[in-house]
Amino acid sequence: MGELWRRIHYLLHRRRLDAELEADMEFHREMAASAGRSNFGNTLRMREQAREAWGWMWLDRLLQDLRYGARVLIGKPGFTLVIVFVLAVGIGVNVAAFSMFNMVVLKSLPVRDPASLVRLERRSSNDYTSEMAYPSFAFYRDHSRTLSAAIAVFGVPPMQINDDLQQTSASFITPNYFTELGTPALYGRLFTPQFDSSLSSQPTVVLSYTLWQHRFNGDPSVVGRVIRINRKPVTIIGVTPYTFASLGGQRPDLWMPIAQQPYVVSGSKVLGDWTDSTVRMWGRLAPGIAAPTAAKELRALTDELRREHPDAVWQDEFIQISPGGHMTILQPEMMRVVVMVAVLTLLILAVACANVGALLLARGITREHEIGIRVAIGASRARIFRQLCTESFMLASLGSVAGIALSYTALRVALSMMEAPAWLSPVPDVRVLLFTASVMVLAVLFFGFAPALQIARQRQRGTLIRQILLAAQVAASCLLLIVSGLLVRAAQHTLYTAPGFGYESTVSIDPQLGRHGYTNAAAKAYLDQMEQRLHALPGMHSTALARLPPMGHIISREDRAFNGRKVKLYPNWVSPSYFDTMQIPLLMGRLFTPGEKHVLIVSQSFARLAWPHQNPLGQTIPGDGSKDMVIGVVGDAHVNAINDDDALEAYWPPQTDNIPGMVIVARSDRPPAEVLAAARSMSESLDPRLFPELRPLKQLYHQITTQIELIAGVVSLIGIISVLLAGAGILGIVAFSVSQRTREIAIRLALGAQKGRLYSALLRQFAWPITAGFAAGTVLAIFASQFLRIVLFGVSNLDPAGYIGGMTVLLLIVVLAGILPARKALQLNVARALHYE
Repeated sequence: MGELWRRIHYLLHRRRLDAELEADMEFHREMAASAGRSNFGNTLRMREQAREAWGWMWLDRLLQDLRYGARVLIGKPGFTLVIVFVLAVGIGVNVAAFSMFNMVVLKSLPVRDPASLVRLERRSSNDYTSEMAYPSFAFYRDHSRTLSAAIAVFGVPPMQINDDLQQTSASFITPNYFTELGTPALYGRLFTPQFDSSLSSQPTVVLSYTLWQHRFNGDPSVVGRVIRINRKPVTIIGVTPYTFASLGGQRPDLWMPIAQQPYVVSGSKVLGDWTDSTVRMWGRLAPGIAAPTAAKELRALTDELRREHPDAVWQDEFIQISPGGHMTILQPEMMRVVVMVAVLTLLILAVACANVGALLLARGITREHEIGIRVAIGASRARIFRQLCTESFMLASLGSVAGIALSYTALRVALSMMEAPAWLSPVPDVRVLLFTASVMVLAVLFFGFAPALQIARQRQRGTLIRQILLAAQVAASCLLLIVSGLLVRAAQHTLYTAPGFGYESTVSIDPQLGRHGYTNAAAKAYLDQMEQRLHALPGMHSTALARLPPMGHIISREDRAFNGRKVKLYPNWVSPSYFDTMQIPLLMGRLFTPGEKHVLIVSQSFARLAWPHQNPLGQTIPGDGSKDMVIGVVGDAHVNAINDDDALEAYWPPQTDNIPGMVIVARSDRPPAEVLAAARSMSESLDPRLFPELRPLKQLYHQITTQIELIAGVVSLIGIISVLLAGAGILGIVAFSVSQRTREIAIRLALGAQKGRLYSALLRQFAWPITAGFAAGTVLAIFASQFLRIVLFGVSNLDPAGYIGGMTVLLLIVVLAGILPARKALQLNVARALHYE
């Protein structure tokens, strides 16, 4: 206690004690002088030792370092602003990337007790996942004791409000949806199990804030109004708040109780169909129950359900539990993309830090006089090193604050452009601030430690560390540019290469017959009549049926291994005219004939990979166990994987049991809007209960390519940032090195040296670090491209244009950054430069 009290006493009376100490030191110095001893010792150092004995000296020194560092940085505002700007870019890019990841993956939804919400999915041992049938959901809801509540969300095709031709997205939900999320109504009320849990309840609907604003002009009196959805009258009972966050990131325009689904979708049997896996399930863990305990119980319930309904449960099925209180669940495929983005942004930080380190080393040479004086009056090298590190932390802190501001601005603009949910906010939270602090410390270790050590040891004139920093930033920039080039080239390949199928004049018409309870025979009759009527339209070329429509909501995909290579197989079941309608060329063999079975048609890539150097006709799929025989080979179309050059496709004739799920595709010379309007009229005359989902493929294709262009733009921005940072850093290093040789250059010019040789002499010292940086960056890019090929579709690891383009751009920047300062130096006034020599 006595030691602690002594230290506190020093903090409270530091100024008085320091004055007394200084007076005592002066008194003893005078006494020593009067005694004939002139060498009393270093009074400054003895005062430091006395303060250390009093305690809390580290705090005093820290305050001194901060005050002195602030004076140094304010004294050179241009130098400080340049470093803060470079660090703001490097740190800001990382903070922006993490903030987006935090908002989408880590941040909890603004709902009641998000930690206890879980997402439940069907999963097999080979990682195949699926949604579940409503009867299965009801079974788990009624028998589980580890779940305090179960929530079902059933997405449906867009619906029609009143007579508006513009369709609206909708979801059927269990009536406890809003109560479990703790969502209040903006106007009216929301669903409750008490009033909205049975088919006999009054048909009701809840509007989203966006639909209420756009379709009903934000009129509060809309509550209680009766509207018609798919020609069925329903009553509006409420409006959700502007900041409402729905589960799973879904953003429907309206919600209806799931019990009313058969009322709105006439003939639907989904609530009693054990094989219609279209329900997304969430649950809330009971108090004191952990997810592994719930998973164990659900596995036992799945085994029981398999015994009761063997056709509804896979042999190796289990229920996977994952956190449900977030916008997105981090899947393994997404994790690989996250790792790639993290590496790219850290490389930008590395380039920025290398630039700052080189600038600090250059600044150290101008501080030789100051450092020398401090050493002469007794400052230790450790003391100087700590002071320099303090200045680096101050610079990094300013850069971090500016980086957060830059990140906030960029994210706010991006969220506005993407029309993101209102509850997503770019305001940094605790996680973002901790991440920023971690990046700041990492940056200081990278750019501050080595220069501070060199300056403290008074070796700042050595060129090795500067050359290493130069090589590091060239290598990082080279890697970034090559990777950016590969990604942009992959995007260009998708955007400007023919997709392999006709989309300009093709539409898809999904009547949703299975949802309306159509039998196989009734579905076949309806589809036959629709095709006949569509054929009768002027300008119609061809129609066909497909189980999975091009660029549709539902995509079937299987992981297969052929000849040691793992690929993705996209199956489909199509009518014989599908290939003509979609303009997919037949390359070998023949097409289907009506009623044919146990045959299939494969894409060119499939045939090349599965049967290399063999005739694929007559073959069966290796390792499949099926007797289906290949009768034809068609071109690669990638209708459901536009940007995946490795995707394989296989086509089978329609099966009897999947006729109600078939979609019509039609190709015509008429504008898509006219074809869709005619199809809507035809469907209404055949069955007024149906509201087909009508989709022009040209519009869908442009939506996909717009997303690819956005990704390519972000990647290009990363490349541009790396180029600018590298150019600024190299320019600064070369300019400083040239400025240190001004006298030498003047003397050589006075003696008649040729400017070409001087150029060579000035730039020769940068040859090996730049060459080493290019070599290291290219090697790293080769390894990175292998990873990119696994993570992203369409990336070629042997694309010469990507490598040459990235290296050429960086080389031009390096050359310009080197020549400009050297050229300026060779134009100096020799007489003025040698005036004092």
